[in-house]
Amino acid sequence: MASKNLISVLDSVQSRIEVVRSPPELELFRRVSASTTPLSVEKLREGFGSPQEFSAAFGRARGAGWIKVAGETISVVLVADPSGPQTMKTLIDHLSEGKPESDLDDEQASLISDLVKRGVLKREESRNTTVSLTEAGRKAASQTSNEDIVDRLTPEVLSSGSWRGKRLRPIDVEAKAPRFYPGRRHPVRDFIREVRETYISMGFTEVQGDSVHPAFWNFDALFVPQNHPSREMQDTFYLDGLSDVELKRVGTVAKVASTHENGWKTGSRGWGYQWNIEEARRLVLRTHNTVLTVKALAEEKEKERRVFAVSKVYRNENLDYKHLAEFYQMDGIMVGEGLNVRHLMGFLMEFYKKLGMSQVKLWPTFFPYTEPSLEVIGYSKAVDSWIELSGSGVFRPEVTVPLGVKVPVLAWGPGIERLMLIRYGLDDLRSIYGDDLSWLRGRREVARS
Repeated sequence: MASKNLISVLDSVQSRIEVVRSPPELELFRRVSASTTPLSVEKLREGFGSPQEFSAAFGRARGAGWIKVAGETISVVLVADPSGPQTMKTLIDHLSEGKPESDLDDEQASLISDLVKRGVLKREESRNTTVSLTEAGRKAASQTSNEDIVDRLTPEVLSSGSWRGKRLRPIDVEAKAPRFYPGRRHPVRDFIREVRETYISMGFTEVQGDSVHPAFWNFDALFVPQNHPSREMQDTFYLDGLSDVELKRVGTVAKVASTHENGWKTGSRGWGYQWNIEEARRLVLRTHNTVLTVKALAEEKEKERRVFAVSKVYRNENLDYKHLAEFYQMDGIMVGEGLNVRHLMGFLMEFYKKLGMSQVKLWPTFFPYTEPSLEVIGYSKAVDSWIELSGSGVFRPEVTVPLGVKVPVLAWGPGIERLMLIRYGLDDLRSIYGDDLSWLRGRREVARS
């Protein structure tokens, strides 16, 4: 016999009304009716705490026909209909005595709802659950003692044989099993692992590096001018008072410096300013993982290769649904003879397809270190909008030539969390790192499209 047939469960809700304060219109009528002489509107207003409270009380009392205004030179307030105030007073006295709402008529119930909305009355509800044996339950209880039933099959019960000659407790096969929440990796870690597998399956090698770098590798080597807004304090985290004093204007550093100043041998005119070694020495928390891939590019130079980096980056952002100050980014580069923007477009579309994202577009844009440049955008159903996923493009000669690279280099750098917005149907990046355990426990792997 299923356990649900042995007991009966009854839920009941009880409502209690508490009087918080006297209705202001009732107080206004009391003053009018208690005065031995007619009160002017100005005199009546003096007894209220605020002009707003008086206006509300006066408007309600006059609108309900409780009072009227008379007089030619001075407006005075007179009693018009005392039955309305008496009805409200009787109702409030009724509730103050603890009598139930079930004794009230429809008109009184409507008045209570209005007073509750205005904060004059307060409704409190309590739920009671009563559990009792059904007829089948009482019969089962009278026929079997606890000594005759085995309710748990433990190793001791099985090995001792104490279960023999006894009846096993009936099992409700429709009862819900207890939820079990085992330890698991965070969704971000799961997604990063999938990204790594995708890159490796496409012939890429991962590179890693420190979180702190000289501004030279984070900005200068990427042909970002030293007066660029992204290098200002409001966008970049600098390490106060620290710099890489070993960085000298020789070799690659000298070539990059000359490229900024006059274009060096790249065919460019550069940015046309006096490059400052002290600015390049300043230590920063990396603002993108391109700092890792461009260093790998400088080390290998002409070698054809595919490289990616997945690590945290840091930006002094205003936090909102699509911006974080600390997030994961996965930068990648492809180096090879004959590569062009069509190869980049083909790779990006295939890459996002492998990650389960089919609604992706490429738009032309501008970056200081790539030309042509493309912006990758993806459609988010959760926010019903297209959002930026990544910047990408072909490295300019001003980036590659000073590093000793003379073949085309394709580059891109999407943020992990923005991809998760689309992949998991989220509407806010901050929820990924929130304390909502129900989302973490109930998350299921999303099928790729």
